[in-house]
Formats: sequence, C-alpha cells, structure tokens
Amino acid sequence: MNEYAILMKLLTRSGDPIGAGVDDMLDALGLPEDLGREVLFRRLSELHSRLEPVGLTIKHNPVSSVFYVDTLHQSKMEQGGSMLPDRLAATLLIVITLAYQEGGWVSFDRVREFRKKSLRGVMEDLRELQNQGYIEIDQAEKRVRLGMRVPFEIDYEAFFRELVAEK
Repeated sequence: MNEYAILMKLLTRSGDPIGAGVDDMLDALGLPEDLGREVLFRRLSELHSRLEPVGLTIKHNPVSSVFYVDTLHQSKMEQGGSMLPDRLAATLLIVITLAYQEGGWVSFDRVREFRKKSLRGVMEDLRELQNQGYIEIDQAEKRVRLGMRVPFEIDYEAFFRELVAEK
C-alpha cells in the first residue's frame, strides 16, 4: 500500500470524529514525530492536489484536531450563505467564540451576556441549535459546547479571513 492509499484510508475513516489526527498519520506512515511532520504535510498537500480534479478536498476539523476528506461541491455551496436564521447564527457565533476562549464548555449566562437577550430567548436559540446538531447542552442544562456538526460545516479559515477583511 502506498503513502497516498494509507492517507486516504485514514482521512476517510468513520467514527467520532471522522478522519485522522497528525499522530495517527505519522504512526501509519512510519514517520518520526519531530521530522516527519514536514514530510506528512507535503504528502497531504500533494494528495490534496490530486483529489481536486475529482471534486474532493482535504479539510481540517479544528475542534477535534483531525483532517478529513470532503467534497468541493459541498464546501463551495456552504460558503455561499448561511442556512441559519440571523438570530441563530449570532448565537452560534457567540458559542464558538466563547468555546475557543474558555476551552470547551460555556455557561448559559456568558452566552446571554454577549447576546444581550433574555435567558428564555437564549435558551430557545440554544435548543434549536442543539436540535440541528450545532451545539450540545449538558445534562444540568447550565452549559453548552460545540456540537459535531460545526467543524464540518464552518470553514474557519474563510470565516476569519472575512472578519479581518471587513476591518
């Protein structure tokens, strides 16, 4: 099995999360931890170039720290606009920002503080986002964190580029 076949097997691996982390790919390719990263990322770049003509791309899931294969059609379609209503998109943006700042779980009060809405209004938004798979609410219903759908549907690089360009 060649290096590209090994990478494709890892990048299309099912489970939770989908794909493979850098350490898994280094181990599978037999590359050393310190010097192997350069070789690994070069191989990923080459594989990405080979996949583009058939409509596939390699993407990174920053929440789970894994790389995976996705379709270019889906990526371009999702960049065209938000499928969420503005109020849900605003609440999700607050949860994403706070989750990165606080390292995972975020209290409802913090979300409410930034959204400047009543707790009831924030709870309605959070429940809708949970039903759509964008967030998870803990059992005590006091905290929230990002769901598994977020890293696969939001292109973080494009999002942050647009934020910087708007300034």
